[in-house]
Amino acid sequence: MHKYKIVKNIPLLLLVLVNSLLVLTIFSLMGYAQNLLNSDIQTNLNEIVIQNKDVINNSLSNEVNKLNLISSQLSERYSQKQIPLEQIFTEFANDKNESQLFIALPNGIAYLPDGGSLDINGRKYFRLALEGQSNISDRLISRANGSTLFVMSAPITSNNEIIGTIQRQFTLEQMYDLCSSSLYTDKGYTYIINSDGYIIIGSQDEEYTPESDNLFRLLFIDNPNETRILQEHINTNTTGFMKVSYRGTKIYASYTPLDKVYDWYLVSSVKTNAVLPNVQTVVKIFYVVLFVLFIGFLLSSSYFFYSRLEQEKKLRKLAFIDPVTGLDTYTKFQFDLQSILQSNPTKKFFIFTFDVDNFKYINNYYGYNIGDSILTIIHKLYSETLLSNELCARLYSDHFVMLLEDASTQRLNSLFSSEITIDNIIVYLSAGIYEITDSNENVNLMVDKANLASKNSKGTHHKKVEFYNVELDKKLIQNEQAKRAIEKAIQDDEIVPFFQPKININTNKIEGAEALARWITKAGIIIPPSDFIPLSEKTGLIHEIDFIILEKTLRFLRKCLDDGINCTPISINFSRMHLMSHDFIVRLISKINEYQIPPKLIEIELTETVIFDNYQIIEDFINHLHEHGLQISMDDFGSGYSSLNMLKDIEIDVIKFDRGFLQDTQKSERQKVILSAITNMAVGLGIKVVVEGVETQENVNLMKEYGCTIAQGYYYAKPMPIDQFEIIFKEGKL
Repeated sequence: MHKYKIVKNIPLLLLVLVNSLLVLTIFSLMGYAQNLLNSDIQTNLNEIVIQNKDVINNSLSNEVNKLNLISSQLSERYSQKQIPLEQIFTEFANDKNESQLFIALPNGIAYLPDGGSLDINGRKYFRLALEGQSNISDRLISRANGSTLFVMSAPITSNNEIIGTIQRQFTLEQMYDLCSSSLYTDKGYTYIINSDGYIIIGSQDEEYTPESDNLFRLLFIDNPNETRILQEHINTNTTGFMKVSYRGTKIYASYTPLDKVYDWYLVSSVKTNAVLPNVQTVVKIFYVVLFVLFIGFLLSSSYFFYSRLEQEKKLRKLAFIDPVTGLDTYTKFQFDLQSILQSNPTKKFFIFTFDVDNFKYINNYYGYNIGDSILTIIHKLYSETLLSNELCARLYSDHFVMLLEDASTQRLNSLFSSEITIDNIIVYLSAGIYEITDSNENVNLMVDKANLASKNSKGTHHKKVEFYNVELDKKLIQNEQAKRAIEKAIQDDEIVPFFQPKININTNKIEGAEALARWITKAGIIIPPSDFIPLSEKTGLIHEIDFIILEKTLRFLRKCLDDGINCTPISINFSRMHLMSHDFIVRLISKINEYQIPPKLIEIELTETVIFDNYQIIEDFINHLHEHGLQISMDDFGSGYSSLNMLKDIEIDVIKFDRGFLQDTQKSERQKVILSAITNMAVGLGIKVVVEGVETQENVNLMKEYGCTIAQGYYYAKPMPIDQFEIIFKEGKL
């Protein structure tokens, strides 16, 4: 009987045994799968913390480099002037409007821009700088107002001797901006701590108190062993990963030293439910439907592998796939670049950057969808040209970067040989190239140098490629100084209009005038337009200069009208940059209405090149101006190749012959025929003709011969200030 019961229970025992083995197997597999997932998360989190580390290191290094540059400038001034360093600093700080800088002499006395002083002899950052080491302090409490701040310090040397230190203060918010980086959106946290565990900078919404600002102390309560390991790794500058609990929440964390900053360490963490939400759901379902062991095992295993693949795809897409073009991002470019350089140490490579000229205008005029479409087509077009070991990525906005192995003239010409036309929009590019001479050089610095060369090629509209050289750095500094001088001239009201009259050669009557920008310093020195207009075009200051000339011209016309003077039209040059401004016409008409000037007295001058380069859109622009009663003048007529077509297609009110016609007409019968034909055609179309550059009686005779009656040039009058012009304007003739 006993034996029978045992035999009867064998199937049940086998079933229990099989099910138990199956349960154990499934749980073992689930544990193994969880370990695999943890390992995968550890790898991904370590990669992200290294990326964040590089970003923070680059940001802080850039600030240190800026401070070292200021140190060099102070040292240079000290060598030149031989006056006390604190006096040199005060002059420098006032010139640059730098309120966050202060210097210290070797005795520890610091001097502030406002003339105040304090003793910083006990500060660690000061002692390190005196030893020749540029550094960044931990969190400090300001002695002035008790606020939290950081101090960056660098030595100032003269004749290989440290004569003081230069410091820049950063608020907690400023340092956060420098070191901020995202991790798993709003569910992640990032901290920078020192070797004692004190939190120097934390996540933006975190608040810290003396009881809660030590990461070791916060973690030790629930994770004593992990905390000890973390302390050991930090003391030995070791990168690591840990899984800990904090206030009942499971957290993954990765940490690494910030090797660019003394005694700072980066810790990035994320809650487990931020990276494993789907897997946790599978686990819960598994416990509910445990009786379907085998099916549940297959489903959960399948779902696990699917989730793992999806997680990798999302992380890779986030970091490596550009959301606009769907191709490589700059982050992927950086990773691939390092790999290629390390694998090919003997090969020569080049960083090639380019961007779309006037892309802001394309977005404003055609819409962002067209703009994004253009970026996508450009990215795809240049990606298709890549050779082995070459890369292409979008930097940001309309800026792209490539790694080239072949940068021969033939290759560059093939990249930039033909126009890119997309939906009837002609796209012009500006490009710069930098030869990589040191594979260990910071990638961002390489790209910056190529970008600097690219900026130097702007404005050619021939897709010119500019090579980087050290002279560009010097030119950048010179342009920055010149830009500040122009800004100060605008602020000091030194930009004024000079007027050059347009004269009827038969009656000597004034038919109008042209307002020309002049810069007259407080010392009475006249700066020629060639010294400030081109740079103003590049920097965007031309917008303000053009409207200064407009407003002063309107003010002059208002006075003349009030005095009963019979006014004639005054033409004003406007930069091509205004075509990119969506509100230019609104602002222009608003100014004219403000001074109550009849629109017929204002003539808008555009060069032939501007009209030709923007042929598709210039018609709408001119039509809008005509709707408001303004006249349009085409300057430098004849300097291009499209003049006759433009006379037919675009309603121009005035054409101004390029001075080259007068210079060469006496030598060429062909030009005489051309000048005569164009003049007759213009008169037939009701277009007024003005000849520029009239300097001799022979020029006047030629004008009479071909029916041109309005002259502008030194033969009649040079450009003159308002007070002189008002006299002849009132008379109405020379």
